[in-house]
Amino acid sequence: MVFTWPERAVFIALLLVSVWGFWMRFRGLWRNVTASKDDPDLTLRSLSPRIRDVVLEVLLQSKVILQRPLPGIAHALVFWGFCAFALITINHFAVGLNTSVLDRHVLAGKFYYWFAAIFAALVAVSIAGLAFRRFVIRPRWLGSISYESGLIAFLIFFLMVTYLATFLPGGQESKPLWWVHTLTIFFFLPLIPHTKHVHLVLSPFTVFAKRTGFSKIPPLGDVDDFGLKAGKDVTKRVAFQVYTCVECGRCTEHCPAYLTGKILNPKEIVLGTRRYLNEFGGGNETPLIGKYLS
Repeated sequence: MVFTWPERAVFIALLLVSVWGFWMRFRGLWRNVTASKDDPDLTLRSLSPRIRDVVLEVLLQSKVILQRPLPGIAHALVFWGFCAFALITINHFAVGLNTSVLDRHVLAGKFYYWFAAIFAALVAVSIAGLAFRRFVIRPRWLGSISYESGLIAFLIFFLMVTYLATFLPGGQESKPLWWVHTLTIFFFLPLIPHTKHVHLVLSPFTVFAKRTGFSKIPPLGDVDDFGLKAGKDVTKRVAFQVYTCVECGRCTEHCPAYLTGKILNPKEIVLGTRRYLNEFGGGNETPLIGKYLS
């Protein structure tokens, strides 16, 4: 498959627009995180257990599988599929520039393409199952219907289908198929920072920065101000957490106060803090209590 220079120019222009769309939203989130105050217990001495947790919880998806095995395995397969497709996507873009980093005609390249194809099938089945759970079974902890979740699920499913279609006769050399897959990626990328799927980018940072034990509240006689009352009280750890929340509702589902009928809803605290940061940013003096938290 060979692309003309006008085709390559259109590809590069659309790639830049897609990346720009991603960055314009993501930089605001990142600015809110960096503007939040530091966490004093996040030190170099705690590096080893933090790296271990990133490996276990992010790369191996241990916690999500342990807590909800069936949807957890589906989620893990989608994540591992994203990892497997990183090289495929890089090569896909390279093809648009008339080059390649993964040759389908040599043994290593052929093996990897089939390896990715297995993951594509697993991801397609998993994302369809997760969508069925979200929109048909509708566990009440997930909250109201989110149509953006449906759009993201469709885009992921469609990316897998268009990749698998390259294994059909003539699929490898089909420019229309290449463009359909490319445009789907370009449409998908700027959506990530606008949805809860920004956790694809932020979750490693969030897991790395999490507390290694229970929060240590200082003696009240030693401090004049404590708690979470305004944006200036939000730490980087909290900012990472609220932006990484996937709104699954597990925090509320297992909250003993909520289960006894109290109005405390951990999920709404997280989402309220996120809405606050999106409007005012980190380090702000505007009160959290009232409009954003009850």
